[in-house]
Amino acid sequence: MLVFKRKGTKAHMKRIILRLSVFLLFSSVLSARTKNEPSASERTACAGLAGAREAPWSVKSAEFQVPPFTISEQRGSQNKITVDVPFCRVAGTIKPTAESDIQFELWLPPRANWNSKFEGVGNGSFRGAIEYQRLMRALVRGYATVSTDNGHQSTGFDVSWALGQPERVIDFGYRAQHTVTQAAKALTQRYYGRAPRHSYFVGCSQGGHHGLMEAQRFPEDYDGIIAGAPVYNWAGEMAEQAWNVRALQRTPTGALAKQKLQTLYDAVVKACGSPDGSVADPRQCSFDPAGLRCTAANEGSCLSESEIEAVRQMYEGPKTSTGIQLYPGLARGSEIQWGLLWSDPKHVGGSWLGFYQFMVFENSAWDLSMMDFDHDYALAKNKLGKILDPDNPDLVRFAHRGGKIMVYHGWADGMVPSQVSADYYASVTAALGPARVKEFYRLFMIPGMGHCSAGPDVVFQSEDAAAVPLEPDRDMLVALEQWVEHGRAPNRFVTSRLSKDGDIERTRLVCPYPNVAKYRGRGRVSQAANWECSIE
Repeated sequence: MLVFKRKGTKAHMKRIILRLSVFLLFSSVLSARTKNEPSASERTACAGLAGAREAPWSVKSAEFQVPPFTISEQRGSQNKITVDVPFCRVAGTIKPTAESDIQFELWLPPRANWNSKFEGVGNGSFRGAIEYQRLMRALVRGYATVSTDNGHQSTGFDVSWALGQPERVIDFGYRAQHTVTQAAKALTQRYYGRAPRHSYFVGCSQGGHHGLMEAQRFPEDYDGIIAGAPVYNWAGEMAEQAWNVRALQRTPTGALAKQKLQTLYDAVVKACGSPDGSVADPRQCSFDPAGLRCTAANEGSCLSESEIEAVRQMYEGPKTSTGIQLYPGLARGSEIQWGLLWSDPKHVGGSWLGFYQFMVFENSAWDLSMMDFDHDYALAKNKLGKILDPDNPDLVRFAHRGGKIMVYHGWADGMVPSQVSADYYASVTAALGPARVKEFYRLFMIPGMGHCSAGPDVVFQSEDAAAVPLEPDRDMLVALEQWVEHGRAPNRFVTSRLSKDGDIERTRLVCPYPNVAKYRGRGRVSQAANWECSIE
């Protein structure tokens, strides 16, 4: 405690005030540093993980990071994130085979901040990179959390890493996520001196595929899984992309300009939109793009004959020459998202070309002119389906041990056709029966949502959506926790639309499939409270 004796001069008083200000500032900084600084025992425990090994994994480094800690969102990305909480950062390698090289990072909050839970986070596309942003989101909630590069280093839609590497394809398909989960949970137990009380997995797209792989192949890894817009059938997804590219090649520009996509989307919503302006169930919409055919009166906001035919084919999805459906097409109401893959003539589609070149035919000279939809889909499915596809409806072991799974998929997904999640749900229901499925599985089909929460609807609180409350009917991870830990099944959910300032400007009620939300007929359609779940 400082005691200042009053002197008679103003100058002396100013010196005292200045000294007090400096003292208070120093005390504030010291307090903040003390709060963020790990204890000596925690530093020792963290450092003690370095060099740990237990076949097939080993730890390369382990050290405490004190905020502010800045890093790229993903390895190779120019976008940076700043982590404002301290954590023990563990980097390791797993080699289940001589050809494997699986990298992972485990982030461990200080013991006082740990919620006693573990979270695995998923990746996207064919990408091989540590997902630092998703690690951060789990960390700030108090989770011990892990991410893997799936056994290869790549960004975007690159699949060249797979050429001549069958073991790494297996790592990507399912082995990396499983072995990393096992290693990370073992390290978590070493650090805290006890095992996680509950384990969760959260992923979308490729991450959704890995979540389902975990449930089907390794049901003991996670107690609860959130799988967003999963890729159930990689051969089908890549055939659909190749089909769309071929359709667009027959148009003047080889792509659909974003202005035309906006015109197309507006016409679909006008024809099939629900009271809130979204397409509630595109399967009930029969919109034909022929109504946008170019004439002298609508030049500039129309579709040419070849564009109309391309759009029809994209709605229909890939088929054989005899009309056998190979995979669903893109849904009506998803057109506003087509700009991600179908608007740039120089880069049309996603991973389809690399998939066929490096995984299916192992020939870098292969191109679309060689594609045979009568045979190549079946070839790819037979060669890679058992490795890549989480389409097995047998979830008995996962359900038997008490596991819970939540799948969400946007009806307006412009990358992974929304119908695939409805189809998989139907296959699980046929295998296990509706009553059994209801005990452990919820599917939320979200009108207006694009791929992996793209678009207006938000289903998780995050640094970009801080206004979303951490409540079971507003945040899917909280909903899953309540179901796993307290038996409170998620029988409704409310998505949030945020303004540019981050405020919630609209909410939407979403019901467990096959139930749908119906407008009550009164009140603002932009408020979830004015909707109710209707049994279909």
